[in-house]
Amino acid sequence: MSFDDLHKANEQQLTSTVDSIVNDFEVTPEKLDELVAYFIEQMEKGLAPQDNDDKSTNKGLPMIPSYVTSTPNGTEKGTLLAADLGGTNFRTCSVTLNGDHTFSMEQMKSKIPDELLEPTGVSSEMLFSYLARRTQLFMKKYYEADMQAGKEFRLGFTFSYPVDQTSLNSGTLIRWTKGFQIADTVGADIVELFQGEIDKLGMQNVKIVALTNDTVGTFLSHCYCSDNTDSMTTGEISEPVIGCIFGTGTNGCYKEEISKLTKVPQATRDKWAEEGKTHMVINTEWGSFDNDLKHLPTTKYDVDIDQKFSSNPGFHLFEKRVSGMFMGEILRNVLVDLHTRGLIFNQYRTTAQLPHRLQTPFELDSEVLSHIEIDDSTGLRETELSLLQSLRLPTSPTERREIQRLVRAISRRSAYLSSVPLAAIIIKTGTLEMRYHGEVEIGCDGSVVEYYPGFRSMIRHALALGPLGAEGERKTHLKIAKDGSGVGSALCALVA
Repeated sequence: MSFDDLHKANEQQLTSTVDSIVNDFEVTPEKLDELVAYFIEQMEKGLAPQDNDDKSTNKGLPMIPSYVTSTPNGTEKGTLLAADLGGTNFRTCSVTLNGDHTFSMEQMKSKIPDELLEPTGVSSEMLFSYLARRTQLFMKKYYEADMQAGKEFRLGFTFSYPVDQTSLNSGTLIRWTKGFQIADTVGADIVELFQGEIDKLGMQNVKIVALTNDTVGTFLSHCYCSDNTDSMTTGEISEPVIGCIFGTGTNGCYKEEISKLTKVPQATRDKWAEEGKTHMVINTEWGSFDNDLKHLPTTKYDVDIDQKFSSNPGFHLFEKRVSGMFMGEILRNVLVDLHTRGLIFNQYRTTAQLPHRLQTPFELDSEVLSHIEIDDSTGLRETELSLLQSLRLPTSPTERREIQRLVRAISRRSAYLSSVPLAAIIIKTGTLEMRYHGEVEIGCDGSVVEYYPGFRSMIRHALALGPLGAEGERKTHLKIAKDGSGVGSALCALVA
């Protein structure tokens, strides 16, 4: 066999192997139906009382009550504080609500010091004293005179980790999911820890009145900024029903009837009913959907990433197939596997000789995938430059063509799976049937849903393919909610 024949045979084998991998990443309409039905089942299980004697691991979705029982309508006014702890940054801001669906903001953002992200030797006090000092710096810069005059400030705290919330301003950490690994914070009341450190600095007039997460904040922000509700001038009747995040991670919340929240004691629900409260925002924590893998599509790459490279194996398995943090890691694992099989990057004889960045878990950012996704340049030149710049990885035109196919299969699966909770919540709540010509709005935040090319279009396509159908998809509007974690937590403080 000549060199050219051998080269052609290798290319054909690569294409055939990629065909098989792309097929493994496919989510069919039948699978969408199956997943939506199971998601609804898991929601209902999570809303119901938990049997402490039940030894099974499947207790449904967490379905955490947020204790937010009213939503803004855009007419609210006032200045409130917000603090937002994410995976890599901490932000303090003040939000001025103008009462006309608009707001203005002052903010200060700080990168979390690396020493607080170490796996050992870090305490809750070290973390929350740092957050309190950053808050103090913000208050001195923008409100020093007001602080000296003793003015009271209400602060909403966005804490984007699973919390067992017991009231609007208290909740204990269930587990860390990204960034931190501080053992003594688990099981502790987050608000008490933060407020304690704020008080130590003499800022007793700053009171944390609301604890929320970025998803609930996104929903409240969307409710405030949306002016389509009951808009008779446009002919649309839109109801904000879901807040969701599709970025580094993924999660969602929605408005549920309090009468269906049977995990909360009857006496408490009766008390809320007497106060005229009918609905509560529920934090689904849908990143944990189907951790038992009964229905989620699973490739060998998903298994390897969960077991070998993630910090929480066995948890957040839906998130690990959907979020921006994992899209690049899935592609990296596929590329290393193809090289191991001798099908790609043959200039490197062994895995150890591959560029260091390609060998390093989570080094391949989803932003690189976004460039490859829409590359239509001659010879996929943009893809070539992206891979050289991000991974120091030279590629041939054939390799780039197959890599682009893999990128598109990974992103399509992510978007199609992202449609599942949205369709499930719309169907479960019956929102589209509540009004004649009823339509729904979904407030979205996160880098993937906002910036990844075609991601929202792919979600919409999946909504049409799934049980909502084309008509349901046409009545569903995906809107970008601006600054959910900042504005949202300030609105939560207002609600309090």
